[in-house]
Amino acid sequence: MTRTIATIPLLLVHGWAGSAESWSSVLPDLRAEGLASVTAVRLPASPGADPRGTPTIRDAAAELVQTAALLPERPLLIGHSMGAQVTLLAHQILGEKIVGEVVIDPAYGSDSTREEAAIWADRIDRDGHVAVRDFFGSALGERMSADDRANILHDVDRTASDVIAAYLRSEYSADDSIGLRAQTGLAAALRSRPVLAIHSTQHGAEYEATLPAPEGSRVEQWPGYGHYLHLEDPSRFASSVAAFAKSLVSTESMARA
Repeated sequence: MTRTIATIPLLLVHGWAGSAESWSSVLPDLRAEGLASVTAVRLPASPGADPRGTPTIRDAAAELVQTAALLPERPLLIGHSMGAQVTLLAHQILGEKIVGEVVIDPAYGSDSTREEAAIWADRIDRDGHVAVRDFFGSALGERMSADDRANILHDVDRTASDVIAAYLRSEYSADDSIGLRAQTGLAAALRSRPVLAIHSTQHGAEYEATLPAPEGSRVEQWPGYGHYLHLEDPSRFASSVAAFAKSLVSTESMARA
């Protein structure tokens, strides 16, 4: 039987201070493209998740690996922003047990420093949500619906400030973090399956092109979009993911021929 993209499970991983519900507006377009099996995962201690979960990138990746292991077919991992750090680490662990990975404006390759990240995390612990509201407000693109904008800011408020700070430290200031430029390069070198990277900025796309990437990987840049570009244009996003998934299926079919 010929394999189709309908058989590929998608695991959607939300970003910093986000929730599984943040993917709601893209689900209809993904399914309309023939991507029939879609699951939005909850990161540890995120809204709706077990509050006892450990809010670190590595613990989130470990949970994602466990989720992937329960699926009947190899999944396509899709991570937005901080979620792309989670999918990158899960990709390392799962290797050939996934078909590929999609990253959306990934929160890696930062030119910041451990010290700067630690100072911001300390401020979040001290001041709470007020320390991040301007950051998230500036990330919302003009094309985004009012509902999606409101939902993103609601997710921020629903995420405990100590959880937000803990994830930030695990991204950039912890000894095992992979978010800074040098560490990202080392982590990316361990990926074995093709990666579709969608960036809103030229700087991000150019950096992505310097990272080690398996054959079949591709980089897209969407000029004029904000950080949540998949929510600004769900149809375009779904079309890009479907085209990538079809290329993976086609490559695997030719390999078996």
